[in-house]
Amino acid sequence: MDLKKFIIIFLVFNFLAFISCLSHSSPENEGTKSSSPPNKNKSIGTAKGLTINSPKKNETFTIGDPIQVVFKKTSKNFEFDSVQINVDNENALLKKINELEYTLVTTDLKPGKRKLSAQIFLSSGKRFRTSTNFILQSDIVPKNLGYEILNIYPHDIKAYTQGLVIDDGILYEGTGERGKSSLRKLELETGELLSSLNLPPDLFGEGICIFDDKIIQLTWTSKIGFVYDKNTFKFLNRISYNTQGWGITTDGRSLIMSDGSQIIYYLDPTYFSEISRIEVYDNKGPVKSLNELEFINGVIFANIYTSDEIAIIDPETGKVLAYINFEGLLTQQDKHPELDVLNGIAYDKQNDRLFITGKNWPKLFEIKIDEY
Repeated sequence: MDLKKFIIIFLVFNFLAFISCLSHSSPENEGTKSSSPPNKNKSIGTAKGLTINSPKKNETFTIGDPIQVVFKKTSKNFEFDSVQINVDNENALLKKINELEYTLVTTDLKPGKRKLSAQIFLSSGKRFRTSTNFILQSDIVPKNLGYEILNIYPHDIKAYTQGLVIDDGILYEGTGERGKSSLRKLELETGELLSSLNLPPDLFGEGICIFDDKIIQLTWTSKIGFVYDKNTFKFLNRISYNTQGWGITTDGRSLIMSDGSQIIYYLDPTYFSEISRIEVYDNKGPVKSLNELEFINGVIFANIYTSDEIAIIDPETGKVLAYINFEGLLTQQDKHPELDVLNGIAYDKQNDRLFITGKNWPKLFEIKIDEY
């Protein structure tokens, strides 16, 4: 190696070594890992030494009942600084206490299964978590409403009605059963079929609604739905969801969907993602099997599957305001072997008319219900 090349290599090596020494001896970098104070607010696991003794898991209350939240020491030597509790992780309900008992006010809570969480702070700054569930029933006793039949129109007894909508005087119907599911456009007064579209035979059609001149149709267990042009039934888009599809309606801002449980989902109309949800309860407990939905004058009408009842639901809280029982609506002459349950609610907003029918029913009823 010639002298010039050797000198260059030597200088580069020593320069790198010098820079390395500066980096390790710099006061700003020295002891960086050990000099930072520990994060005293870091959660280190579930509570040890303090548990929620009341309310018991899934204990049932009525909205308005005060709930005694009682903590119990499981170790005599356990000392804590404070406990922060909340319901459903809502910041508005945060409350910090330093005693073992607290009275939870439930007046402004919604019905359903609620989660009570507690963070237990020690004087060292460490914290533990623990939680339990309790159930709130509605504080409203639903009214039982009567009704009057105003008009009766024909309905196809082969239509297994899953969804029903009226728009500009035209009746739109979604039907179910595998191999028979369809989307149909009908003349309301005569029942005449104006146009139809059959779903693939492996799909079970469910509820429909109209939003922004588009028809949205759900399917039952496939977790997919379809968006069509309202006028031509041209396929526009496929949507998906993480539960079963039963009924669907809209309040003009969001889509509102049921899945056969007591839960009603509010969905973004563009992306079909969940915005929020409510649980439907009356004063006796959850109202399950919610099926076909219709948003009417600020409330939700819902068929209760396998029953003759429609529930009227507060869309903000999920409380049932009233029931309408349609037992005996069909005469003995209306009955036939394929007749199934009441299902199908349509509201003609332009003319303030309410219609109901059922699966394979021979009639479509225009009704007027009592005030609620």
